Amino acid sequence: MKHVSYFDKFLTNEVDLNKTRIENLNDRVEAVSKFLKKNLDSFKKIERQGSYALRTVIRPVREGQDYDADLLLYMEYDESKKPHEYIDEVYECFKGNGTYRDIVHRHTRCVKLEYKGEIHLDIVPCITKPDGKQYICNNKTQDFEITDGTGYREWFNGKSRITDGSLKKVTRLLKFLRDHKGNFKAKSILLTTLIGRTVEDEDDADDFKNVPDGLKTVSNRINNFLQENPQRPDIFNPALPEEEFTRDWSQKNYENFREMFNIYNGRIDEAYTATEQNDSVDKWRKVFGDSFGEKKDDRRSSNSKKREASTTVPTTVAVAPWRQYAR
Repeated sequence: MKHVSYFDKFLTNEVDLNKTRIENLNDRVEAVSKFLKKNLDSFKKIERQGSYALRTVIRPVREGQDYDADLLLYMEYDESKKPHEYIDEVYECFKGNGTYRDIVHRHTRCVKLEYKGEIHLDIVPCITKPDGKQYICNNKTQDFEITDGTGYREWFNGKSRITDGSLKKVTRLLKFLRDHKGNFKAKSILLTTLIGRTVEDEDDADDFKNVPDGLKTVSNRINNFLQENPQRPDIFNPALPEEEFTRDWSQKNYENFREMFNIYNGRIDEAYTATEQNDSVDKWRKVFGDSFGEKKDDRRSSNSKKREASTTVPTTVAVAPWRQYAR
């Protein structure tokens, strides 16, 4: 069974960032953007990047756990600068400010702001060389690495439009599955690319007309691709063929991903085709956990508790509102 309404509730209550987190994230990004524009001499502009730009960020597994959001920081190109100098410049800018001094850290390709218990903002310096191409900076290898975050975003958004928007919900669900099961590995950019590649330009919205339909379509197509490729395939940025996403994905990790995805794809098919309410919910829970959906027994138990509560005679004496604070 599809349980479209259950998927909507599950996304809202368990998967998606809640309103408070979204507002907090946007406030942090706005403050950082204003600070860099005012204090970083080589500042050009700043853009959302990765899951944050695609609106596929999900809430962390545990309450109080941090989650990542990426920002692409465009800087003025200086042919005399080495890659690490761009990262150092951004790091020193934050380090000289009392607000950011204790939360800023240097990493291989970014400067990270760690708001403990909230967010990690990964700020990725990016320059445009005279050839017109964009590059990010690797301060370990001292290489400028070609990139095209804008092109990737346009590619994925185009795929999402074909599915009438359900592709982004499916992406968040599969990222939830990865994070909560914890038994297979795939970077978000790689998983998102595998998901986007399942949508063909000639597709219409029929195979994606709701979330469970889209999930089954995407899962089946990814699994078909994986099972046809026992050896780890090379997967590149669709907007930039020079950028390989599988370079750090070992054959061992790929084989595990392939095996586990096959298992969960089978469970998705079983849940989707189940015809009885409780059986179907049980099968979906094998994929997404016990917080998914509602069984008939759950509703009867809930209604019984409501009736019991409505007929129970209070045994406590009411206390005037102002007196409960004076005890």
